[in-house]
Amino acid sequence: MLNDNVKMTGRLSIKKYDENGKEVFKTEVPNLVVTSGKEFIANRLLADTLDPIGFMSVGDDASTAAVSQTALQNELARVATSAADAVGTSSTFSATFPAGTGTGALVEAGLFNTSSSSVKTFDADNDVDDASDVISIASHGFNTSDKVTYTDGGGSAITGLVDGGTYYVIDVDGESLKLASSAVNAGLGTQINITGTSGTNHKLTFGNMLCRTTFPVITKSASETVAISWVVTVG
Repeated sequence: MLNDNVKMTGRLSIKKYDENGKEVFKTEVPNLVVTSGKEFIANRLLADTLDPIGFMSVGDDASTAAVSQTALQNELARVATSAADAVGTSSTFSATFPAGTGTGALVEAGLFNTSSSSVKTFDADNDVDDASDVISIASHGFNTSDKVTYTDGGGSAITGLVDGGTYYVIDVDGESLKLASSAVNAGLGTQINITGTSGTNHKLTFGNMLCRTTFPVITKSASETVAISWVVTVG
């Protein structure tokens, strides 16, 4: 009896350079291919309606990586990959976070198919209309049925939503939106009943995350550069 097991694994090499370009730190850690990443790959086998992986991000939340995650827990910066190569069953993505970009205590990284413009922040006190369930976000850029991840920014989640939960956009007018529990409900205009809480760092993130990993704290100053080479292997 034939048995063909396909697994996805990978590792990333992280290097930090000082203001003179001298390497001052390096480490290598394993990554986790999340469920949304596997769904992304399955979709790309059928069509090219999803943009390819072309962005890398870093953040400062050390929460354990889990397959259910669709975004970094607290993203600080996202940059376009400088190179992407496939050799055999492995793909390598490289990116550089230059001086002034992604500063702080870095502990998480992710691979995505959309740019940082897809992360929208709003104020739960002032931007959520309890009566109409509308969230006001100027020039949000989302389309109806877009799949987004909601995060509460470390505060209290909006009533009706779950921190880290996946929802679907109902585009009201380009400056405001509602959220639905499924793409079907979004198309029908059936929104979730929400009630604003508090906090100014609530976020909606659009895009597909392939991998997320955490690593020991790398403190990046405004004058330092961090370069990441990320290998994802099938098989």
